[in-house]
Amino acid sequence: MEGLLSIIIPSYNEGLLIDNTANVVVDIMTEHKIPYEILFVDDGSKDDTWNRIQAASKKHEHVRGVHFSRNFGKESAITAGLTYAKGDCCVVMDCDLQHPPIKIVEMYKLWQEGYEVVEAVKEDRGEESGIHRFMANTFYLS
Repeated sequence: MEGLLSIIIPSYNEGLLIDNTANVVVDIMTEHKIPYEILFVDDGSKDDTWNRIQAASKKHEHVRGVHFSRNFGKESAITAGLTYAKGDCCVVMDCDLQHPPIKIVEMYKLWQEGYEVVEAVKEDRGEESGIHRFMANTFYLS
C-alpha cells in the first residue's frame, strides 16, 4: 500500500526550531522515498514561529502551515492538523525532535503492511529527572 503521509507538528513559540525540524524531516522522507507533507500548526505563538513556517513552506514544496490567531492548546493544534491533512495516514510529532523522526519510517512501513494504528512509545527515558520519570510512569499506568 502506497499513500501520502501527513506529518503534523503542533508548534507554540518554536520559531528557533522550525527550520531545523523541517530540514531534518524533509531529508529523512526524501532519503526513504516516502510521499509526504509536513503540516506545522502554529498555536498562536508570540514569537516568529508563523514567519518561520511560511519561510519553510517557500523553501520546501512539501511543507504547509496552519495559523491560529491565539493559543488554543496542543490538542486543538493536533485536531486542526488532522483536519487539514491531505494524507492517507498521519503522524503527530513534537517540533523539538524529542521523538526521533527516523522512527516515522518504521511506522510508515507498518502502516503499509496493513496496520491501521501504529504507536511509538519510549522504552528508555534517558537522562530525565526522577520526578519526571515518576510522572510519566504514573501517566502511562493510569
